[in-house]
Amino acid sequence: MLKSLELLLTLLEYRDVYTRGHTDRGIFYATKIGESLGLYERELDLLRIGGMLHDVGKIAIPDVILLKPGKLTKEEFEVMKLHVQLGYEMVKGLDLPYESLEVLLYHQEKYDGTGYPYGLKGQEIPLLARIYTIADAFEAMTARRIYKTAKTWEQALNELEELAGLQFDPDIVGYAIKTLRGLKHVEVNHSRVNQEIEKIRWSFQYLDPTGAIKGDLFLPTLKAFMDKRESFCLTVFDIKNLTQINLERGWEAGNEVLKHLVKAINIQCCASYDIRDIILRLMKEDVIDITSPVVFRIGGDEFAVIAPYIPPEEKVLGVIKAMKDINIEIDYMRLEYPSVISTYQEAINRIFAFTKNKFIDFYR
Repeated sequence: MLKSLELLLTLLEYRDVYTRGHTDRGIFYATKIGESLGLYERELDLLRIGGMLHDVGKIAIPDVILLKPGKLTKEEFEVMKLHVQLGYEMVKGLDLPYESLEVLLYHQEKYDGTGYPYGLKGQEIPLLARIYTIADAFEAMTARRIYKTAKTWEQALNELEELAGLQFDPDIVGYAIKTLRGLKHVEVNHSRVNQEIEKIRWSFQYLDPTGAIKGDLFLPTLKAFMDKRESFCLTVFDIKNLTQINLERGWEAGNEVLKHLVKAINIQCCASYDIRDIILRLMKEDVIDITSPVVFRIGGDEFAVIAPYIPPEEKVLGVIKAMKDINIEIDYMRLEYPSVISTYQEAINRIFAFTKNKFIDFYR
């Protein structure tokens, strides 16, 4: 049985490395909470197995939703919610304890009855599932994702207390807070997924044909840099005459202009690096480890460069000159944090104004 579960977790890890780490940490927290409640060893084993099972259904969730580097839309979330039933269908034929299957089936239920998939409330939700729900939520609160910063330990504990009786069993929350307050963030085993394979996989999804990183990762990255509260520079480039080039010389010529601009940006602004490595770091939420400027395609003919420091403006002027030498007209806007922009929304508004709302259309 355990070998079958390990196989499923390995498959899940190859789909989404984060979910495997999330599972390992959730099991650790749940076990500690269970111990504080005085569960017998047999019950703790059932809880651990339930934790191993709880997210296996995500194997069947499409990449575009499971691996999305941002918050899900309402429609996407409805698909994500199917992971509970999908997981049960995957494992119901295995010789598994029903108490562990209940963790899988009911870990998304809420104490007030507003959870899914069955809308159970209060004591209708089995005890092990009520315990795991708290551990699962606490892990998610304290984990850093590309689209959100991690809550501090105290912030997460306060949120557990605030949601007692709503999302969580109030009789268990007190034990959980006391237990978790005495712990530190648990380290899990490093991913066994081959990093070169991961680079190829992520690059296929997020490397634009121009050589820039696709715009899907721009807004989460910008927000992550804002959240760091350290100096950085955002420069937006706009090709003024691309439409004319497309009409007079064809789309292929226009595509070559886009590639030429990215090349000029890389030469002038970006140190030598493997862009596949940058994409992998972004997807692993390692924004703080990025030390070189990164270029994103944020529109049809707009590109943005985020530099983790304030570079000399001569670098930007070098890009303008390189493009002018081949008769390409470029506008640019340079925003320094925190001297020119101080909030995420302010940066977005400035980009919208500069691109004349083309940026909005690109992200719809």
